[in-house]
Amino acid sequence: MVQKNSLTKIVIIMGPTAVGKTEISNICAYNNFAEIINTDASSFRKGLTIGTAKPLKNEMLVKHHFIDFLEPIEDFSIMDFQKLAREKINELTKKNKNVILVGGSGLYINSVIMDYKFNEVKMDKSDPYINLSNEEVHEILAKLDYETSLKIHYNNRRRVLRAIKIAKNSSLKISDNITNKYLYDCLPIFINTDREILYKRINDRVKEMLNNGWFEEVSKLKGLGVDVSKIKEIGYYEVAKYLDQKISYDELVEIISKKTRNYAKRQITWFKNKIKSIEVLIDYDNIDLTINKINSMIYDFLKE
Repeated sequence: MVQKNSLTKIVIIMGPTAVGKTEISNICAYNNFAEIINTDASSFRKGLTIGTAKPLKNEMLVKHHFIDFLEPIEDFSIMDFQKLAREKINELTKKNKNVILVGGSGLYINSVIMDYKFNEVKMDKSDPYINLSNEEVHEILAKLDYETSLKIHYNNRRRVLRAIKIAKNSSLKISDNITNKYLYDCLPIFINTDREILYKRINDRVKEMLNNGWFEEVSKLKGLGVDVSKIKEIGYYEVAKYLDQKISYDELVEIISKKTRNYAKRQITWFKNKIKSIEVLIDYDNIDLTINKINSMIYDFLKE
């Protein structure tokens, strides 16, 4: 537990992609009279369901907030999310509902629970890097603020340019604007597993998603006129390339699996270094044991 005081109590269930957060948090929220605030940025957007392993409505035991509320490539910042999430926490607290933040987007979690300050800058309409490609501009951002570059797709040029300007003109980078001050009384639970087990789950899930409608999902997006190249969520651009016969199926599986494994590795590093938490290792052979353990931790925390 991070703090013991009169602040609003917030439970956080976080962990790398494919570790099993959705199932565990759903049951724990149900058992503890809580609603879930989704902090997985990939689940914010409509139409991105299969490829993001988004929780489905018929599987939700409790109310989930901030799922399917944005268009596929609609601009939405961490600052926007911070404001909405804190408003939702206040709303639920007034209704005597417990709150569980769930997700794998560490920067989004920290922006809500910590004293995270944003540096607003006015953007010029001119593009100082007009002669550079999107990838080259994104590389500039990565050198200035690597953590932020991981959160912005290189084809979202406007957001990349904004992040570069903040990094150059502010005393703090976007990813550094978090202090050690918590705004809530938090119980951060970090769900993890052995690296080899996680990577196998990721590899298996990629194939499962491709077999369960991901091709059709991307085809529908393209049919609606969505520029899939601007979708930053892992795999959508690659699936579109496969549909356009630019890469083979084996290449598709390998690229998405590798990108997802690398993303999971970065997530684990973030959670271990950026926020103090209680690590819980999942026993997949006895998932109920893990759920009961987390349930007990949440119950004891909330009754204090």
